[in-house]
Amino acid sequence: MKKVLLYIWQLPQNIVGVLLKLTCKSNWQTNDFTIYYRYNFFKSAVSLGNYIIADMRYGHNYRMAKHAHGHQIQSLYLGPLYLIVIGLPSVIGNLLHRVIKFDYYKQPWEAWADKLGGVER
Repeated sequence: MKKVLLYIWQLPQNIVGVLLKLTCKSNWQTNDFTIYYRYNFFKSAVSLGNYIIADMRYGHNYRMAKHAHGHQIQSLYLGPLYLIVIGLPSVIGNLLHRVIKFDYYKQPWEAWADKLGGVER
């Protein structure tokens, strides 16, 4: 019952995540999370509720996986606010980082994801 309630709590991002998961070719499962891989995903990864979708070019990059898992924890905390509070700033920051080089992971929402995921940079 708890898993169902948590899924509903994160429903907006879970809907997008499950739709993206349908386009994935393979996955990598750890004890804590599963990453679903797809081709040509902008050399990026996204955490949407219960789903982590990543570009195949990442391979089994454990640091990326732990960071994305940190975003999953943020999603559990924020529920339906996650897409606005974390998702949108993260996407904008990622796009800006590609144009204007800066330390993407020093943004507060990314540093928080690193901390929650146990990533040291």
